[in-house]
Amino acid sequence: MDEELIVDAEGIPILTALVHEHETAAPEPQPADETAESAAVIADSLLQKKSFKKQLERLTATLSQQLIEQVEQSLRPAIEQAISLSLEDSHSHSATAIRQQLEQALPDLIARALRK
Repeated sequence: MDEELIVDAEGIPILTALVHEHETAAPEPQPADETAESAAVIADSLLQKKSFKKQLERLTATLSQQLIEQVEQSLRPAIEQAISLSLEDSHSHSATAIRQQLEQALPDLIARALRK
């Protein structure tokens, strides 16, 4: 390959000869065992590092918080609807229990609101 490369006005090489797939040497594949073993060694060495463990813990905490928020957002409309339906039927056991809980919590809620 002592040929001089032909380039366009921007300096990009221009291909002059076609290379067919069967003419190129395929890279020798590594045995699967070596690749899996090296990946396992890398994973093990990462898991031993404190900085990696801290990042993993932060990622876990962040993902957990996001999951909780998504579940809350998904369930909120259904819960609100269930409470509304229970309160509409004033004779139901649920409505009575909700009313009692609100009556017990109301003084504390008012006190907290006034402190703010």
